[in-house]
Amino acid sequence: MTLDSNIPLPELDLPGRQPADTVDIRLSLVEGHGLQPHPSDWFLFRRSPSDELWLTCAKVADGYLLRFPDLADFFVDQLGRDIVGVPFPETGEDTFRHLFLDQVLPLTLTLHGRHALHATAVLTPAGACAFLGEAGAGKSTLAASFLFAGYPVLCDDCLVLDLERERILARPAYPGVRLWDDSLEAFGTDRCPTRPVAQYTSKRRPVLDACRDHFPHTTQPLVRIYSLCRQEVAEGAALGKEWLEPLSQQASFMELLACTFILDTEDQAGLLGQFRWLERVVSAAPVRRLHVPNDFGALASVRATILTDLRPS
Repeated sequence: MTLDSNIPLPELDLPGRQPADTVDIRLSLVEGHGLQPHPSDWFLFRRSPSDELWLTCAKVADGYLLRFPDLADFFVDQLGRDIVGVPFPETGEDTFRHLFLDQVLPLTLTLHGRHALHATAVLTPAGACAFLGEAGAGKSTLAASFLFAGYPVLCDDCLVLDLERERILARPAYPGVRLWDDSLEAFGTDRCPTRPVAQYTSKRRPVLDACRDHFPHTTQPLVRIYSLCRQEVAEGAALGKEWLEPLSQQASFMELLACTFILDTEDQAGLLGQFRWLERVVSAAPVRRLHVPNDFGALASVRATILTDLRPS
């Protein structure tokens, strides 16, 4: 798909303005706050882990309004082709781009018949594997441990998947990971250049040549999905296969359902299409629950456990 924008999106390294007839999705940032639908038009409310209102969606004339309170409004036309972003005066450029790339764009893809998971993915010799989990489960930190061990990160937070016959293909997003300060320190990158993610989080993006130099630009077969569960363990405890728990297809379906992006939750045909898509994903890519010790020192063992699990039996 081709994206065009009237503002720079350095994360995507876009080649410049595109001809109108070649563009699938166009982002336009406009100044001034003004879209105010009637409260009865709101149909979706999402909250942050701290239980603060994070996102509300409303149906408006010819499309949808996505509001991130005190940050920005995004109007998405009903075909998902035109997105108009209206930041609040105090919203910084980094925050606006993050909201668009990692929140609005994944939701908009569903209007194009594309599907994505709220997941992080890395590329291994066996293929791509994805990490699911609640905020704070350690998806980005685990992905960063793979990155620093020489395995590329395909995406951090939004994994777009394509169906190809009996295979599920992971589509790379853009280079980089978002890490808390303690993760940056644990990896020894706390002194390297970083960029802010957004004004509402202290997470930062380390500026690493490895992210761009080894970033794959083609789809990769998805071979495994791991649902992360943080685990307190005794110091020095061994990590092995017992930390991996295979899930049934029914349990796998429910795990993935909680991590899907969908914009119009009242679109019955769209919901049915997403359910069928999820059925194909869990049939093609086994899902495991992975118990991850709450210890940076255990990351190498976790990584080794995953790589062993991915080897052909």
